[in-house]
Amino acid sequence: MAKKAETTLQFYLGIDPGRDKTGVALVEETGRILAVQVMRTRNFSDTLLQFLYDTLQVRNTWGLRKILKAVVLGNGTGSEEHKQWIEKALPGYPVFVVDEKYSTEEAKALYWKLYPPHGLRRLIPLGLQTPPEPLDGYAAVVQVHRFMEQEGTELSLKRKGAGL
Repeated sequence: MAKKAETTLQFYLGIDPGRDKTGVALVEETGRILAVQVMRTRNFSDTLLQFLYDTLQVRNTWGLRKILKAVVLGNGTGSEEHKQWIEKALPGYPVFVVDEKYSTEEAKALYWKLYPPHGLRRLIPLGLQTPPEPLDGYAAVVQVHRFMEQEGTELSLKRKGAGL
């Protein structure tokens, strides 16, 4: 009997850098969001690895090598400093920088798509509402989705096939 090939799902780490807070997201190579978090920028280098270990349930950077495909970093405020922190915390991982232009607007639209308003809030146009949590993590998801579309990965193929 032939042994089944073991496939390991891989993830992209998206980072939306900022002066006070940094959005972080783990996105499957299929485009599905695994986790979204907002971290204080001053603690970023300390909390990034712990976020990855806890979310991906690995114990060290060696375990990450099998499942973390790449890091996608927005080119906004503090991106150079964040890139240095990432290269120190995750040596050898490719770090791709993407344009952050209009990512906050896309993050807001993504948030409302994932969590539509309920009750009377449904009657208020989304453009007049503010999500109840910071959008930095969702902006990190947007960075990853943009990168995946640029690279022609599975996500962009799905969107093209669906006519999106």
